[in-house]
Amino acid sequence: MTALWQQILAQYGQNVTLNSPGQEPVSCTAFLQPVQEQGSTWFQNLPTPLGMVRQDRWIYLGSPQYPLDQLGGTGWIDWEGQAFSVRAAQPVCIGTEPLYWWGLLVLRDPEEVDNLGI
Repeated sequence: MTALWQQILAQYGQNVTLNSPGQEPVSCTAFLQPVQEQGSTWFQNLPTPLGMVRQDRWIYLGSPQYPLDQLGGTGWIDWEGQAFSVRAAQPVCIGTEPLYWWGLLVLRDPEEVDNLGI
């Protein structure tokens, strides 16, 4: 089943880069899709005391070879010029074998991105 998933990722996946501070970036393929919440658009600008903030979330499905938990709390994912932080992640397994990684992503704060030199 893992080989079939790798073929699907290779043929239809999007190029992403996994970044973890202190380590070399890893390029791989994954599926990224905005979370479509019932009764709303895929992105939302919500008011905060400091102004409007985007609150959209994205689903990540990627290879079991690149576990999202290894990114740590300060790691991020680059995709098409956007940087995402991982809010939640877990492997999806068949028996004990990981089939793919599921993740819930949010856009990184632009100030945080600037401070990291992305």
